[in-house]
Amino acid sequence: MSVREIVGGGLMGLAWIAASILGLVIHIWTIVIAFSVSGLFAAVLTLIFPVLSEIYWFFKVGSNVSFSTTYCVSIMAYVGLFGVVFLGAMIARRGD
Repeated sequence: MSVREIVGGGLMGLAWIAASILGLVIHIWTIVIAFSVSGLFAAVLTLIFPVLSEIYWFFKVGSNVSFSTTYCVSIMAYVGLFGVVFLGAMIARRGD
């Protein structure tokens, strides 16, 4: 195993773990936002349709408050972590 594979695999693994944890936190956070803004029915829909709901609430919160809120920034970081996962995979597989 080369250094490139270790670095790429480590980067990919750490970013994947961080994305998994952040994804869970964002999903729970989105359910709480949906419940507090629109009630129980919106919270249940958010629970059932996570990706669509998070996109919807990202733009709803961003347009009503600001895209610099902690919620919107955490979603942007979440998307960025998948870029880091992809980068780690490219580093690890570069020589194949």
